Amino acid sequence: MVICHPLNQLNIGFLMRHACKMLAAIWLSILPYTASAIPSLYVDIANEHNIPAKVLYGLALTESQKKLTNGSVRPWPWTLNVKGKAYFYPNSHQACQALTGFLRQTQIVDIGLTQQNWRYQGGHFDSPCEVLEPKANLTHAARLLNQGYRVHGTWLGAAGWFHRPAGGDIAERYKTNFVNNYRAIRYE
Repeated sequence: MVICHPLNQLNIGFLMRHACKMLAAIWLSILPYTASAIPSLYVDIANEHNIPAKVLYGLALTESQKKLTNGSVRPWPWTLNVKGKAYFYPNSHQACQALTGFLRQTQIVDIGLTQQNWRYQGGHFDSPCEVLEPKANLTHAARLLNQGYRVHGTWLGAAGWFHRPAGGDIAERYKTNFVNNYRAIRYE
């Protein structure tokens, strides 16, 4: 016969909770990658612009994702894309130096977390390197997402419009990638 003492019940509950957490951690570690909880900067900017935080984070994840050494995948603020080739830098200083050099050759450079295209979006920033600043980058992306939402009436449509306002196959492929990234996000 087992006597159920309140302390024994607490210990069993404690062990069960930790066992469940361990199983969840193991399960998450075998996934191809885990897009972690949404950082507060995304949540704050999304709230300011009446956008679901998962949409803004999913957009950044689709635009600039980088696999980190711990296996997680995150949007990377110091990402440049020049004529279709992605470059990831360890810090804003190095990314800014590279950006300045690339802009001597071409205006077709996508910059930062949400890959703002300098040719089309540069007029919204004081300098090219400002686009590497997460808050400035995400704030402009939020404005563009709202424009896309007014055009399409859905956040998925807004994401496709963000990437390619002209639509077509490119926007449709992008929406598929966006949905895959969106689904991988845990919102805590």
